[in-house]
Amino acid sequence: MSMRTATWLASGLVLATVVILAAWVSLLVLNARSGLTGDVFLYSSIFPNLAPAAAFVAVGFLVATRKPENPIGWLLLVTGPVTGLPMLATQYAAYALLAGHDALPGARAIAISLNGFWIPGLFVLLLLALLFPTGHLPSRRWRFVVWLSVISLTLLFLVAHLAPLDPPFTEVNNPFETESSAIEAAALLVAAVGGLLASAIAVCTSVVVRFRRSTGDEREQLKWFVFAAAILPLGPVVHLLAETFAPGAVNAVESGYSLAIALIPIAIGVAILKYRLYEIDRIISRALVYGSMTVILLAVYVGLVLAGQALFSSFAGGSNLAVAASTLIVAAIFLPVRSRVQRFVDRRFYRSRYDAQRTLEAFGGRLREQVELDGLVTDLRGVVAESMQPTHTSVWLRSRLSR
Repeated sequence: MSMRTATWLASGLVLATVVILAAWVSLLVLNARSGLTGDVFLYSSIFPNLAPAAAFVAVGFLVATRKPENPIGWLLLVTGPVTGLPMLATQYAAYALLAGHDALPGARAIAISLNGFWIPGLFVLLLLALLFPTGHLPSRRWRFVVWLSVISLTLLFLVAHLAPLDPPFTEVNNPFETESSAIEAAALLVAAVGGLLASAIAVCTSVVVRFRRSTGDEREQLKWFVFAAAILPLGPVVHLLAETFAPGAVNAVESGYSLAIALIPIAIGVAILKYRLYEIDRIISRALVYGSMTVILLAVYVGLVLAGQALFSSFAGGSNLAVAASTLIVAAIFLPVRSRVQRFVDRRFYRSRYDAQRTLEAFGGRLREQVELDGLVTDLRGVVAESMQPTHTSVWLRSRLSR
């Protein structure tokens, strides 16, 4: 494919995504003003949905127009329409069936089919993980993962249409949902979930295999992808904690999670276009340190709050006392926890840097005690050779001429 053809095709996909998302926002506003209630009709849901779609499409356009032979860019571009169409279809069906515009065509059929509209987007994400960064499978043997994903998602699509409709269309009759279909749906669901779980494990395994075989730039690219994807499992955990302890912060958590999803295409774009790679080892190290600290301090804080509430329950304002005391304790242990977590991460994942740091600290201790120049030069050469491993070392000393 020529660069000009790739640019036209990529521009068409971007335009289609923009039209779909603009129509979705317009219908969402109309439905909200009509008095429809539910999470899909909230203005606050606009940003969490727009941010990932914009990131996928923007990065996909850059990659597809610069490296049209790599299917990763086209998969990123297709993600926009694939995820935008279910959102638009939901608002269209709600505008026709729930807001009183019955004359609009196809609304009932769209509402019935919405249960499985999210499945193509999941297939695109699995392909992205399987093909990144070269755009090819690790080997021909990995084709079975693609076919297993297709079969599993097809079964899941069928199961979704045998189940009751999801909100806000729970009152709409699903003609495929019958009493006799319950057993078939259960059997299909077991097969679909089992196949999908096996596909996900195989995809993760392919990333590990590819990483172990990779060298140079490809290894750096995989670090970017794994770094961005590793953040995603934290989203449901933080969301559950927010719902339990801070319900008012749920919307903020969802917005933050949408930004975390947007990190995936951004990381892919940086990795494929290889724009300086931004010292990814340092970024990963900081993410491991502060991610671990967040989990540890949050667990300590929650435990102290619960223990403090039980301890101060007999006092007026006992809950406030527990929160205040827990905040002070967490603030006091922040720096000690950070230093210990940093040492643990360096020791487990960046051993060479950890050993070099220990060597320099030991040399600093000897430097304070060493007074003999020849011994100091010997120690200095040994430290440089151990920590930096140069091919040659030499020491230049400036002589002082006394007057």
